[in-house]
Amino acid sequence: MAIKYLKADALPALLEALAKNARVVAPFKRDGVVQFEPWQSGKDVELDVLLAKQSPKEWVFPQCETYLKFGYRMEEPAQGATAGTATGAEGEAIGGEGAAAVAAGAEPAIPHETVEVEALNEAPAQVIFGLRPCDARGFVQMDQVFGGYGGFYFDPLYNSRRAVTTLLAVTCRDPRSTCFCTALGGCPAGQEGVDALFTQVEGGFVVEPLTEKGEAVVGTAGGDLGDATEAQAAEANAVKAEATGKVDVPFALEGIRDHLHDNIDDPGWHDLCMRCISCGTCTYVCPNCYCFSINDELVESEGERYRVWDNCFNPLYTEETSGHNPRAQKSNRFRNRFSHKFWYYPDKYDSLLCTGCGRCIMHCPTRIDIREVLRIMGAAPGAAAERAATTAVTPAATGAPTGAPAPTDGKEA
Repeated sequence: MAIKYLKADALPALLEALAKNARVVAPFKRDGVVQFEPWQSGKDVELDVLLAKQSPKEWVFPQCETYLKFGYRMEEPAQGATAGTATGAEGEAIGGEGAAAVAAGAEPAIPHETVEVEALNEAPAQVIFGLRPCDARGFVQMDQVFGGYGGFYFDPLYNSRRAVTTLLAVTCRDPRSTCFCTALGGCPAGQEGVDALFTQVEGGFVVEPLTEKGEAVVGTAGGDLGDATEAQAAEANAVKAEATGKVDVPFALEGIRDHLHDNIDDPGWHDLCMRCISCGTCTYVCPNCYCFSINDELVESEGERYRVWDNCFNPLYTEETSGHNPRAQKSNRFRNRFSHKFWYYPDKYDSLLCTGCGRCIMHCPTRIDIREVLRIMGAAPGAAAERAATTAVTPAATGAPTGAPAPTDGKEA
């Protein structure tokens, strides 16, 4: 597909053209926080800040969505229906007729309650502009969970939105110190899940359409998108190479899955989780965490069934109806998060459940670092304790309270 060039001052016109046929979502800064919002004419897209606080996954997998409405009402008996409730001689006279009516499929002669159900699945066409390659890769990882991979669950709500969503990613020119996408097979200019990749160069963007959806965007832009010159394409390649070189590789991926399995009972999990307050922030800002719970709400005779994001740090997340909770201890919930991303999920889907965006590091209130956890618990058995003693990330360095916690013999405080 031909590489194009878009002048920086032509970007609003492109977004306006796209907004005629779809909802356009882009990153904007509000009160100092960058977040994805519907685009409006006159609003300046924020691309200088590398990552929005929240990933754009909520526009395909909403934080809260009602997918079923139901209501109860009393159904009156049909005209001429036989009650079958008379007594004495009269009852004997009509009882046979009532039984025959019921046998014939007639409605009962007394009012009865019925339920009406309405399924909801809203999926407007949308374009998400300004997400980063790690965010797009997060959608690919969720696609496997909700898309029926391997004959597993197919989610009609997620897939209906995903099918009408176009992802226009922007290359990360200046990755953060918390980024580690290259350790997981990604890069600041990754193309996995991306429909068109925009790379900022002098005066504008080099645009690479990668799918039919990306080609459609090029067609929408019309004359605003011209062919990129060789110099512009070379500059874009240089930007990509420089950005990739800025990303550290904090751990070796090889062997982590097996080592997490072998270290499942290692006491190091308890030591690492002591700073965790089970707030779940890391799961909510993650571009590929997909856990949810389902709830019913009923007001008088009208109700809704909705699903809402949940997280595996929630103490009640795995509580069973019997009252038993297989992950009652915080250390078990802590261990589950990392084991899921780098052990359970790869076993089932043959890929990782992490893109290396670093949001969980940036926004954890107690400065827990996923890279530190993987360096320690992803090491070979016997080496975990040694790495824990020599790790560069310490409470003093991260701003966590100093002083070692008292031993709890594996019991949570």
